[in-house]
Amino acid sequence: MLKRFLIFMVAVILTSVNLGCNKEKKLLITYPSTGAYGVNVLALADSSSLTDINGYSLCAELGKKAKLKIIITQLSGSGVWFYTDENGWTVNSYAGGSQQFESNNDGKIDLYITFENGPGSCKVDYYENSASVTYSKTFTW
Repeated sequence: MLKRFLIFMVAVILTSVNLGCNKEKKLLITYPSTGAYGVNVLALADSSSLTDINGYSLCAELGKKAKLKIIITQLSGSGVWFYTDENGWTVNSYAGGSQQFESNNDGKIDLYITFENGPGSCKVDYYENSASVTYSKTFTW
């Protein structure tokens, strides 16, 4: 009887641990260093200078239940950004000096983005599974 009880308890513990890990994986968001269009802007260090004239990827890998919103806000200068091929993203119109990019899919999401007509600077706010900013970066070009 004791042996059956111990086996049952071990099974319950292992199931609980496994379910907890699955929940974390479902909300996981990672930023690969490159995407389909080149270097991933979301993976760059804060205060990076965007000098690649061929453009960048705006790329993330999302767990099944993960939600990501990115807001790019113009800080200074005459520089602008352009995007195409919004695979997995819903993009709002540029308004009031900022633009919102929101995930509409899980798995790998990516779009082509280029920063032109500098000098310019912007702030990138990340909203990871949250209605509040989880962190921010600034870039110049």
